[in-house]
Amino acid sequence: MHFNEMQVKSRQLGLTFVTAALGVAVVLLSNGDDFAFSVTIRGYSIQLHVSVLLVLGALIALNAVKQLDLNVYHRMLRGAVTFGEDFEANYMSKIFDLEQGMTQTISHFSRFEDAYARRGNDGRYAYCGQKKITAYDKIRKFYRNTNLFLAFAAGVLLLLTNVTPISQLVSDDPRMEQTIQDSPSGDSQSE
Repeated sequence: MHFNEMQVKSRQLGLTFVTAALGVAVVLLSNGDDFAFSVTIRGYSIQLHVSVLLVLGALIALNAVKQLDLNVYHRMLRGAVTFGEDFEANYMSKIFDLEQGMTQTISHFSRFEDAYARRGNDGRYAYCGQKKITAYDKIRKFYRNTNLFLAFAAGVLLLLTNVTPISQLVSDDPRMEQTIQDSPSGDSQSE
C-alpha cells in the first residue's frame, strides 16, 4: 500500500505541474506576443512563444516523473506484491484452504481486463480471465498518451503563434487594403 501511495503521489505531482504549465501557457498566450521572441533556424525566423516552452517543460517534467514512477516505485510495489503472493501461496493457502489469497486475487483482477470469479458447485471460487495486461503496461500507456497530447499541444501552439492573422497582413500592406475594398464583397461596396 505504501509503494502504491508513493506512485499515486508522484503521478499527482506530475499532473499538477502539467496542469499548471498548461494554465500559465494559456494565460500568457491570451496576452499576445509580449511573451514571444524570435529564433532564426536555417534562415527562417520563428516566433517562439513562452507558452510553447512551458508545454515542452511540462513534457520533460512528466518524463522525469515517469522514470521515478516506473523505475523506482513500481518496482518496489511489484516486489511487495510478489512477496505477498508467495506468502499466500506457500503459507496462507495451507492454513485457510483457499485457491488464492487477497494479494493474488487483487493481482488477478489487475492483470486481466476480462477477469471474473466463478463459484463452483463446492462453493469455492475459480478465477478466470484471458485478456492479460499488466499494471506496468497500463501505466506506460497513460504516460505515452499524455506525452503525445503535450507534444501535439506544443506543436499546435508553435504553429498558432507563427501564423500571421489576415487582419494584420491587410494592415501591413496598403495594396491588400485597396484590393479588399475593390472586391465585390468588400465593406466599401456594402456602404
